[in-house]
Amino acid sequence: MDKKIAFFDIDGTLINVPTGLMSPTEETIRALNQFQAQGNLIFVATSRGVLPFQADDLHFDGFVGEDGHYIVYDGQVLVNDLFTADEVRRLIEVFQKYDGRCMYHSHQNSWCDCWEDEYIQRHRKAFSHTTEKPANLIEKLDADSMDLIACCVMFKNVEDLRGAYAALDDMCTMVAYETGIIRMDVYRKGFKKGTGVQYMYERLGIPRENTYAFGDGINDIEMFELVGHGIAMGNAIDELKAVAETVTDDVTDNGVAHYFEKYLLE
Repeated sequence: MDKKIAFFDIDGTLINVPTGLMSPTEETIRALNQFQAQGNLIFVATSRGVLPFQADDLHFDGFVGEDGHYIVYDGQVLVNDLFTADEVRRLIEVFQKYDGRCMYHSHQNSWCDCWEDEYIQRHRKAFSHTTEKPANLIEKLDADSMDLIACCVMFKNVEDLRGAYAALDDMCTMVAYETGIIRMDVYRKGFKKGTGVQYMYERLGIPRENTYAFGDGINDIEMFELVGHGIAMGNAIDELKAVAETVTDDVTDNGVAHYFEKYLLE
């Protein structure tokens, strides 16, 4: 049997922080374990830099993180695309100009000089289910000491977001969200989630027709276009459902597990 590979977004796909689903369901874990036992691979594909959950009985074969800018397979780091100090200085200047509230991230630390800001707190609550200050937070920005791989910047309005986007377009890869919490994820110019996924399955020699991706958001559109089978969650945005091969059930109704049980498990 030809080896298959499946890539999974996290938020809204494997977990759902707003509803309190903080780790994959037991049914999903069983399905993914069975898929692996059949000789296949499972990867995370996310804008996050680390897994936000720990499941002792679920072990991913690889990690396409930071929307393709941090890629790990079999314990080996294949891509680790960090900003230079000069690039960090430019980010700080642009975000100040457009009134952006930013959380900067490395693999070990986070930086934010406006931690109590309401926009920062709203984002933290939405994606971490807490407003507690992270233990690794540094509240002074010093470009020369920030080994930065990504940042997430919040804006009061779409106009400021678009201004910052245009100012950084030559230097950065960005994923903008103009509804809900107005924000953008910012990385060095290079891979996106979709091209990071493509890089990984091509490196492993797995044909496109044996590649699967599960997601729910706008940053999953390119990923769906570059794999053989794009599966949107029932709770996905309409734009993603429009390019999906099929739509499964909601994340809170075991949508991933139900697809595997129907199409991929022997």
